Amino acid sequence: MHRPITRALGTAVAVLGLVCALVGGWFVTQLGTSGTATFTAAPGDSTLVLPPDVLNRTDSDVTVSATADGDAPVWMGLARPSDVDSVMQDAKAARAQGVSVTGWELETTTSGSGSADPQTYDLWQGESRGTGQAALTVTQDAAPQTLVVTAGDDARLSEVTMTVTDSGWSTRALVLLVVGLVLLVGGVTLAVRGGRGPRAGGPVEDGRESEDGRRDETDAADGAVETDETQVLGTADATATPDTTDDTGSPAQPADPTTKETR
Repeated sequence: MHRPITRALGTAVAVLGLVCALVGGWFVTQLGTSGTATFTAAPGDSTLVLPPDVLNRTDSDVTVSATADGDAPVWMGLARPSDVDSVMQDAKAARAQGVSVTGWELETTTSGSGSADPQTYDLWQGESRGTGQAALTVTQDAAPQTLVVTAGDDARLSEVTMTVTDSGWSTRALVLLVVGLVLLVGGVTLAVRGGRGPRAGGPVEDGRESEDGRRDETDAADGAVETDETQVLGTADATATPDTTDDTGSPAQPADPTTKETR
């Protein structure tokens, strides 16, 4: 793989790992090991309504706590969504639309202009009341349900909190953190290795130089073999060809085997 592509791939993996690690680490610090998330709202002089989309969004129990200014009475009522709609109708209320994990807030929209006294109706499946504060735990076995939180006349709800505990959230956050760290380390390693040049004595990336070197070695070897063959052939010729000239430079005549030497 070419070095620029390797560096780009390693950088992309490292960035993805960093994002995953940051998100996972942030959720771990916010949720803890138990996976507890708490969302808050400040309805003020409005009645707070928590519909099933918020109250029954998970399979875990939900605990809602409310605090009023001073020692004002606080009341909570839990009922079927259709019954709550008939009671509240056009009454002024802060209705929760969802939750925000960035600020851990209950997102509410205030609507209506009338007034209502919901605690005077006999339709509530669960109630809680107190002086200055009250709390109610909602299980999911009777879902869907709607929760109404209100304070006494001329009183203000300074804070309402909704707490949900789900151990699966902390597990997923830890997994995201670990995966992010692994990707970060792997991406950085890949990018660093991709930015290094070839090692000394290692393979040459440009194949043309390697081919030229091999071609030169082959030519040198062929020349050496050819020289050896020439030397061998020259030696053989010298050995196989006798000298047939006499002292005068004329070709020597072969001796007559019938002629005897005369003394």
